[in-house]
Amino acid sequence: MKVDKLPLNRVFDRTERLEAPLFQRPYVWEREQNWEPLWCTIRTVAEARLNNDAHRTTFLGELVLDQLETPLSQIHARQIIDGQQRLTTFQMVLAAARDLCAALGEQRFSQAFRKLTDNDVPLSDNPDDIFKVWPTNADRRVFRDTMTAGNKREIIALAFKNALIPQAYLYFYDLLQEWLGTPDDPDFLPRLDALHQALREDLQLVIIDLESDDDPQEIFETLNALGTPLLPADLIKNYLFRMAEIQGLNSERLNAQYWSRFDREISFWRDEVRQGRLKRPRYDLFVRHYLTLMLKEDVSAGELFKGFKRYAGREPERTACELMREFRSYGTIYRSFETYADDSREGIFFYRLEQLDTSTVFPLLLEVIRKFAGDEHRRQLDQILTDIESFLVRRSICQLTSKNYNHLFVEMLRSIPAISAKSIRDFLLASSADTSRWPDDVEFEKAWINIDFYRKVKRSKVRMILEALNDSLFTPKTEKVRIDRQLTIEHLMPRDWEQHWPLTAFSGNFPLDIATEFRNEYLHKIGNLTLITRSLNPAISNGPWQTKRREILKHSAIHLNRAFLEAETWDEEAILHRTKVLFGHAVKIWPRPQTS
Repeated sequence: MKVDKLPLNRVFDRTERLEAPLFQRPYVWEREQNWEPLWCTIRTVAEARLNNDAHRTTFLGELVLDQLETPLSQIHARQIIDGQQRLTTFQMVLAAARDLCAALGEQRFSQAFRKLTDNDVPLSDNPDDIFKVWPTNADRRVFRDTMTAGNKREIIALAFKNALIPQAYLYFYDLLQEWLGTPDDPDFLPRLDALHQALREDLQLVIIDLESDDDPQEIFETLNALGTPLLPADLIKNYLFRMAEIQGLNSERLNAQYWSRFDREISFWRDEVRQGRLKRPRYDLFVRHYLTLMLKEDVSAGELFKGFKRYAGREPERTACELMREFRSYGTIYRSFETYADDSREGIFFYRLEQLDTSTVFPLLLEVIRKFAGDEHRRQLDQILTDIESFLVRRSICQLTSKNYNHLFVEMLRSIPAISAKSIRDFLLASSADTSRWPDDVEFEKAWINIDFYRKVKRSKVRMILEALNDSLFTPKTEKVRIDRQLTIEHLMPRDWEQHWPLTAFSGNFPLDIATEFRNEYLHKIGNLTLITRSLNPAISNGPWQTKRREILKHSAIHLNRAFLEAETWDEEAILHRTKVLFGHAVKIWPRPQTS
């Protein structure tokens, strides 16, 4: 490879197009992490130039280019192996400076900046040859519209569509306008000249030109875009399209069939979501679940790309097309986990799974949803979802550990020869170890009655359990009311009970200190908990039962609170009775068969 250090004017002064391959990721640079540091650098070097500071040159990272064979009739082009994000941003800076100068009547400077954004190709049949940088497929339309709009108003309309490229243009346009000031300012022209010279000469890149014996794939895998690391899926995409080129496949067609949707849904896939204590892009989470399913082993977050290459190498006869088709298929399934209707069985299941904070079952679910999609498999799918949900909920209420779940579900994938409702149920019923057993009704009921729900179970799980109980109380004679998931958990007998809730005969046979301790234990049982609105909570929280009961019945629309119509008193006996009644519903919601 050949390495040079060049200023921006040397990068952009020739009639040449720097093209991003279609398999590279779309534009992802953002304000806080990328644009702001770049603007600070531009402002610093421009002010140094304005003040005649000799130490003003700044290095802005590397640019890796590969040679492309172009016919003599076409504009010379080189392929961007690394640096697409940086180059696209530089073009936004230069285009903003170009258009701002035109708006301020400084046509000479506008033309000077235009030489760094536009190729001079009057005889070209391709209007896009004018662009010195040509981004990946997903960004080409918005890039073209931004570069050719010519005025801020049209670009504002583009930015409203949540497109990052016009947002970058507007960010730099506004800051350049603020820094330059107005043409009647005596410092305006010196500032404009300093800005022009700084952008041309004082911002430098290390240009790495690959030669024929260099491996672009190997180099790409080792490089990250400045400030925004490549995701494993970016590396996988590059790997598969390079494979497609080697195999002589049509990359454009493959991209349209299998990858363009990933790029169109970039905000979903790159959005960071919480998993346990950490937040990770959905892309990473999907790749990890997918590889765990395919390799039938727990793949660590830091080894995802290596894991994919290992998986692809297991069957070297498979084509890039086959691997892309499979990756896209499971990606669609993973995407559906968050798009099911709230009242569908799948929607309810994935909501409850989210509250249980358990995603280690996702590799299994990728295969389950793929295999049992469609009405003809409805019974099997319902049984699988109910069994998994019952297994997880019962273990949670019985205070059994969840630390072994990743190994447990990987072992299930390994040991089940063919996934079915029966094979999954058999596997879950087989273990008697504390780390993996499915609690039976006796253990479940004991925990249900005795556990301090409010203090021992995570609040999100308690709310989910109360919501599930409410859903189970509907009969054919009652209309279904969609429960507001913003409802709060309320103690029927309040934690500050002393003023309005005297000790009753139920605990009156005990000494005062024991009776008080006894009552305080009952406060947090499931039988003393319900759901109400946030606005109702402070109005009734510590009031007497009759007042509280009247207000709940008056304002609450959920079925969980209808039973209070018949509750004239509320004490430990009533709490215990309701706890047992609710268990009768819980054991139906989350059943456990005695045998398969």
